[in-house]
Amino acid sequence: MEIKLCRNDPHAYKPHVHNELSLGYILEGSTDLTLNDRIIHYRSGDGVIIPPLMTHRCAPNNINHWTYIMLFLDPGYYSGVVSFSQAKKLTGNQAWKLKGFIQQLLIEKVPNTLENILIDLLLELGEKSTTETAATNTSIIIKTIHDYILNHVREDITLDKLQQISGLNKFSINRNFKKQYITTPAAYHLQYRVAEAKRLLNKGVDVFNICEELRFYDQAHLIREFKKMYGITPGAYIEQLKG
Repeated sequence: MEIKLCRNDPHAYKPHVHNELSLGYILEGSTDLTLNDRIIHYRSGDGVIIPPLMTHRCAPNNINHWTYIMLFLDPGYYSGVVSFSQAKKLTGNQAWKLKGFIQQLLIEKVPNTLENILIDLLLELGEKSTTETAATNTSIIIKTIHDYILNHVREDITLDKLQQISGLNKFSINRNFKKQYITTPAAYHLQYRVAEAKRLLNKGVDVFNICEELRFYDQAHLIREFKKMYGITPGAYIEQLKG
């Protein structure tokens, strides 16, 4: 995976292909994307999907007023699970989601969280290309994953580990877990850790020890996620308990 910020790049005028899937959005300016069968006009705020090995040419309206950010992804990563067969223009909610995903990828430091964000992005924007396991069987397997998370809250839980214990591929795990529990396994694990942190605070456990025990990246990580869920910091919550 590669993420690239491009500004005022004259190379964009030349017809070219990428081996990778190209996903991105326009930060500044506008352009015409020429394909073999049509031309798509993009402007600031729009998202773009270009499948691997599709010849295309960008013609910015003003090369001095032209900025975009692109994510390039090896198709071998998602092959057989989702597909991208057509160049597309993303607007509104889809463009907003793509921008949000890429922004998360740029700031996230934890590899497992990064992979979860990436898979969620591909499932959101791609075309389903495989037949899922029978629904009843899949539901039971996802429940097993759910229970595993509850029983291993103090451990690192990666998609590789969940794939190993379930027999499902990573895309199926995220897709089906989200169907049953609204969110991804990684997000659910984080929510459960924050809930467990609240319980430990209630028992008088020190914030530093909670971070160590529940494997938060640092105290700032715990504070940020705690406030997202409960609207106050752990410190403010402790003060509430006291008085």
